[in-house]
Amino acid sequence: MAFFAQSAFRKTRIGAVSLATFVACVSVSAMADPVVDFYHGKEVSIYVGSSAGGGFDLYGRLVARHMSAFLPGNPTIIVKNMPGAGGIQQVNYLVNVAARDGTQLGIINPVMTTAPFLTPEVAKWDSRKFVWLGSANSEISTCAFWKASGITDVEKLSGARRELMVAGIGPSSGSTLDAIMLKSMLGWKWNIVTGYPGLANAMNAAEAGEADGMCGLNVTTLKARLWPQIQRGEIHVLLQTSLRNHPDLPGVKNAFDLANTPEHKQMMELVFGPWIFGRPFITTPGVPADRLAALRKAFKHVLADPQFLAEAEKTQSDISFMPPSEIEGLVERFYATPPEVREKTRLLLDTRS
Repeated sequence: MAFFAQSAFRKTRIGAVSLATFVACVSVSAMADPVVDFYHGKEVSIYVGSSAGGGFDLYGRLVARHMSAFLPGNPTIIVKNMPGAGGIQQVNYLVNVAARDGTQLGIINPVMTTAPFLTPEVAKWDSRKFVWLGSANSEISTCAFWKASGITDVEKLSGARRELMVAGIGPSSGSTLDAIMLKSMLGWKWNIVTGYPGLANAMNAAEAGEADGMCGLNVTTLKARLWPQIQRGEIHVLLQTSLRNHPDLPGVKNAFDLANTPEHKQMMELVFGPWIFGRPFITTPGVPADRLAALRKAFKHVLADPQFLAEAEKTQSDISFMPPSEIEGLVERFYATPPEVREKTRLLLDTRS
């Protein structure tokens, strides 16, 4: 009798141990994080659609240096420059070619959101399908002319006696489209040269006297690279091209104030409006939901991190998080523009010539 009791006890004990082991295994399995497992040891790329040294490159590298600490698995994050056609090549790659697993990110030029109906021959995508992480700030874009040009105010732009050389970055970049819009709508005598691969190259050309000025200069870029020259009067910021004015540019006119009709304002909005979400980050379509949530959470946390903000302050980079939902709403607003206004804008820009 004692033997059977002892045997039963052993079986019960073995069963209890087995059950405990099973529960422990299940608990460990439940605690495993598939996002951590995926990103651990991986390399994540942030693509920049311009050459090194410009504003997008600055923000891309700033985020890259800090984001790994907030992304599960702490992958290595590197920046890859992919200049070409003012950002068209980069966006085409991210939307149509890059891996859809959460390892391919990009900081894109915001004008890429309106490119599909302003430059449909090269922009083969629907911007409403972009997968946003958010934006690092809200930008105010400007046009500036160097002192050697002799152009010190908007009135001199309108009454220029000679053709002004205006630098642009590719045929579809913000700098080029802004300049074409102003030249076409306001009748300014501008020769827009679009052969520069990046913002830094275009600014160097202006500093060397090869160009008189350029548009598409965000206030962040002005502060980071040109503010001392502006304060010394070596560069004149003549026009703001944005849905709102910047407090540090008092007295500088806004292009919307020069529009002659409500339709002209709608057309300007298609060209100038995207700058309101100045430094947006995207990932590729089809990223699994848990990884996308982790990327968005990490991006938002980076922008609030004290170490990140301290470095941003040193480079005079404005930081103001804009959530994906807000960007999506603005993109829908652009797409809601009447087709006939979109077509007039495209024809005015003459992007296919």
